[in-house]
Amino acid sequence: MTRWLLLLIVLLTVGCVAPPSSDGNQFSAPIQPTETIVSPDPPVTTLPPAAHLPTPSALPEIPVQAEPALVVNVIDGDTLTVRTAHGEAIVRLIGIDAPERGNQDRPAECFFEASTAALAQLTPPGRTVYLERDVSETDRYGRLLRYVWVERAGSWLLVNEELVRQGAAIARQYPPDLRHAERLAVAQRDAERAQVGLWGACTSATPTAPAPPDRIPFPRSNCDPSYPDICLPPPPPDLDCRDIPYRRFRVLPPDSHRLDADRDGIACEAG
Repeated sequence: MTRWLLLLIVLLTVGCVAPPSSDGNQFSAPIQPTETIVSPDPPVTTLPPAAHLPTPSALPEIPVQAEPALVVNVIDGDTLTVRTAHGEAIVRLIGIDAPERGNQDRPAECFFEASTAALAQLTPPGRTVYLERDVSETDRYGRLLRYVWVERAGSWLLVNEELVRQGAAIARQYPPDLRHAERLAVAQRDAERAQVGLWGACTSATPTAPAPPDRIPFPRSNCDPSYPDICLPPPPPDLDCRDIPYRRFRVLPPDSHRLDADRDGIACEAG
């Protein structure tokens, strides 16, 4: 009897189930509303600004050992401010001399604006440059002494040399930093021969011209050996730095005109 009773209950239960709807779906009990749980936003990670230095694979292999840096600003034709991994620093380009800015007592030297613009065009703010050291680390003013390299058109360009080639600066030898002195001298000979840049715009007759070694207002037949890279006549008269157009040139004893005030082997460093 119990078995028949159970079978009857099962049959009644099956018969009470609603048949499938025409679209094949079954009715189901209404879903009770539940509280919506909102997951918190994932933590936001603030990344540092992307490095502006290109990956090594993006550039041809640089031919020298050099430190990457970002240009901050250009000061004049041979000086710029950069930011390296060690912080911000002023860089003085080795082996060249560009026209000076001047001051309240002296006007800017011939071709100063164009020289500064030439360096700014080669190394604009934000550009990656590579700094090559020679022997010296800094000059007496704490500026880094460096050759500056940039990548251009898939090859490496020595900015110091390019400025001389354009006539935006002149080649100067500052021992002991002479690694690229020969190629700078060749660039200067080419620039002078072509009369480009300051070679065509400035002459030794111009008081503010940064007179190159081959354009001097004094006869070479009467040169004082104390100044081997330029030609100054021996005293008398006794000359001061303000009397001559040269800056930062070598001095050998006995320094006849006493131009090397701090006796570091370089004369007329100011200005």
